[in-house]
Amino acid sequence: MAIEWDRIGQPSFDRHVEALLYRMFDGASGRVIAVNGRGGDAGIDVQVTTDAGLRIFQLKYFPDGFPGSLKSRRSSIKKSFNRAMQHEPVEWTLVVPCTLTASERTFVDNLPNGRPVTVSVLDRPGLDGGFAEHADLEASFTRDQLREAARDFNQEQALLLGGNDLVERVRALGSRADNVDPDWTWDFARRGEGVVRTLRAKHPLAHEASPITLRVTGRTDAMSADLTAAITRALGFGIAEEVTLPPAAVESLTIDGPAWLAETVTSPMLVWKPVPTAERAGTSVEVTFLDTSGTVAARYAGRLNTVGSGGLGRLDRRRH
Repeated sequence: MAIEWDRIGQPSFDRHVEALLYRMFDGASGRVIAVNGRGGDAGIDVQVTTDAGLRIFQLKYFPDGFPGSLKSRRSSIKKSFNRAMQHEPVEWTLVVPCTLTASERTFVDNLPNGRPVTVSVLDRPGLDGGFAEHADLEASFTRDQLREAARDFNQEQALLLGGNDLVERVRALGSRADNVDPDWTWDFARRGEGVVRTLRAKHPLAHEASPITLRVTGRTDAMSADLTAAITRALGFGIAEEVTLPPAAVESLTIDGPAWLAETVTSPMLVWKPVPTAERAGTSVEVTFLDTSGTVAARYAGRLNTVGSGGLGRLDRRRH
């Protein structure tokens, strides 16, 4: 069982990395000290003192990396690097639980900006390789994961004889769902024999930190004229109208995002439901039509009924 870096959370990530660095460097090659950051870490999470000089490791739990769009993450890394430079290390290493993109690696390489320090990265492949070389260390951590999962599974096999017990079990499952990803979680509910899962953002910037996109491939030959018109109204112009796409009309639905969520489903039934909007119903409006010369050709007054916008344009429904 491999370590699931994108699910373990910041505290466990720190504990895993500290243990690995102790195994890799403490002893003959150097002295390892993990710094408790409660009083401020002064730019050092883990330091390794060797004959060659001081090496500083900075731990950042960014499972989805630090792309240019997430300026706060890059700013955090740069701030930690600048604080670490006060200690004049010979090498500074960024430790992250993801595989870096070319842009992210260039950002790290450019951090020294002329300073006489070597910068390096210990990312997910390096962490996996380090634990593979120390299989007993990896087993000690994954054993806890297996034990916890097995305990929860066995508990769920027991009879639920009390209402409070049921509530506590559901709450416990919710907590486990919250630990899957730092940005997204599942809300869930039972509906008869079915279980409804609702994806929920854990913070306002979840869509930037970990984008999720949906791609639908339809079968146009299986769509009726009424269905095509409904799709145009709802998706093309944003009209608040519920549209159901039957399996025969949908070839596939592809979800792109975190690994635990990404998948492709063939022939699903899709229901497009409008999101309630704070429309200014009843507002007086006037629609003016101009000819090619810019002269007013017609003018109509009315009251706003609904407003929508989509990929094809914007449509205002009004009452005369």
